[in-house]
Amino acid sequence: MKRKTLSFLVVALFTVTAGMAARVNAASQEVQKQNLPSVQAQANVSQAIPVALPADAEILMKGGDKRDGKVVQIDEKAQKLLIQLGQGQEKRSIPLGQIEKIVFPKSAAVYLDPHKGPVLRGELPPATNNQAKWNGIPISAFKLKDAAKGQAVVNLGPPVVNRAQLRGIVGVAKDRQFVVDEMQFDVQKKTMTIVATPY
Repeated sequence: MKRKTLSFLVVALFTVTAGMAARVNAASQEVQKQNLPSVQAQANVSQAIPVALPADAEILMKGGDKRDGKVVQIDEKAQKLLIQLGQGQEKRSIPLGQIEKIVFPKSAAVYLDPHKGPVLRGELPPATNNQAKWNGIPISAFKLKDAAKGQAVVNLGPPVVNRAQLRGIVGVAKDRQFVVDEMQFDVQKKTMTIVATPY
């Protein structure tokens, strides 16, 4: 009699455990399905923000040296920066890992409007004295569209900026042009930092 009761209990316990496992598995799949749209929505939250690079740049090297030129390409795969040394002159490649930061002087010419000529940034008052600083941007999220005029776009979204910050940036970019003040690179993480001022 004890053996039959024990066997019954073992079978009952096995049945209950199997049922619970099936329910947990189904619930887990349901949670994953519910989370998928939110993950996709977060991925779609990023937005291309137009930025302008002034024509002259000072490339400060980690060893203390300095190079001057015009930024014409940032090659994410080769991890190199391509600069033009003068109007129509030779181009030089610099490994991103050797660069401390790129500084764009206030006295440099910049195209605030791609359909108009360049202006000296120092002659114009900025829209605000507050600089925007965007950390941890994937280098692949930065695209130089027109190197001659320094016209570029940077895709911003979480985790670089949250949704509220992105809405504010988009609102400013509707009427103003973000002009880049500084750039830095983290080669190991394949990210960059951009400091920009809206004009």
